[in-house]
Amino acid sequence: MTLVTPDPAAADPFEIVRAELVEALARMVNLVIQHGKAEAQSALGQIEVIRTTLAEVVNIDDFLNDLDAAEQTLLLFLLT
Repeated sequence: MTLVTPDPAAADPFEIVRAELVEALARMVNLVIQHGKAEAQSALGQIEVIRTTLAEVVNIDDFLNDLDAAEQTLLLFLLT
């Protein structure tokens, strides 16, 4: 099987930024879980700030789903 690396010049800049946001969100959730429940409460507040900030952006619905998943992950962590 041969892996094809996409040409960065041909990539959609919006999709590149979205992918970087999703990766950063996943890193944030992992770091928060490593640091404990007090950090999780703070991160949940930050997710709400991000959601509010992005509310005006068009074509961002799929990223909002990623925010929902991060929020659910942190809420489940708080229940343990």
